[in-house]
Amino acid sequence: MKPKITNIEKNLQNVLSGLKSAIVAYSGGVDSSYLMDVANQTLGSKSLAVMSFSPSVAEDDRNDAINLAKNKNWNYKIINTLEMDDENYVKNDINRCFFCKHELYGQLVELSNQLGFDWVLNGSNLDDKGDYRPGMNAAKLHKVRSPLIETEFTKEDIRYYAKKRNLRSWDRPASPCLSSRLPYGTMVTVEALTMVGKSEQFLKSIDFPIVRVRHYGEKALIEIPKDKFSYFNSKIDNITRELNNFGYKTVELDPVGFRSGSLNQKAGIKNS
Repeated sequence: MKPKITNIEKNLQNVLSGLKSAIVAYSGGVDSSYLMDVANQTLGSKSLAVMSFSPSVAEDDRNDAINLAKNKNWNYKIINTLEMDDENYVKNDINRCFFCKHELYGQLVELSNQLGFDWVLNGSNLDDKGDYRPGMNAAKLHKVRSPLIETEFTKEDIRYYAKKRNLRSWDRPASPCLSSRLPYGTMVTVEALTMVGKSEQFLKSIDFPIVRVRHYGEKALIEIPKDKFSYFNSKIDNITRELNNFGYKTVELDPVGFRSGSLNQKAGIKNS
């Protein structure tokens, strides 16, 4: 990987230094991790990584985010978001992500006012603008800034510079919230999220680092890269037994293989 622009990180540092102080919406993924690392370098104690936990955040994602923040000695804080109390979120229509981010950014803006931080930032990048992301409308509503977009970072740029900074998340696969595994119109419940979370955690533990467990009630439809199909089939009995224990009666392998946003595609939602 090569950076698109040699001074792109310097541009980001300049933008952040002009903010004086900022809260970073931090998930532990490569985008927000990289942004927080640069913010910490630039703003020091005037930067704060805020992790939001809820039933839709996988347990291993929570642990990884905390461990990275501790390892980097960032200022960080954990909050609990309450999107599960919002019927607009729970009904799971195509705008679900808006209501999730509306809850998150509302809390972060309130926290920034309480603690005296000037800005709330997220880790959105240029590649996100080509995807269906209603959460970006929530960011605009709450005046949340996206410095990686402002300085024209792509995902490839972020991974390149994150690797240079020795961030352990630099090559981490994308890990959207667990609710994204439920087809639109399927009500979001703690039970469903728990089934998905436990199933994916198990599959990752037996060497499926890239995996989605699509939740169809009592059926789990597994998406993995095609080069893992043979290995999956060799483990099918063990996989079926474990996922049965988590509540799934049927376990199937999606023959098309892993692809990001597959439920959007099935719902007829096209990237913008």
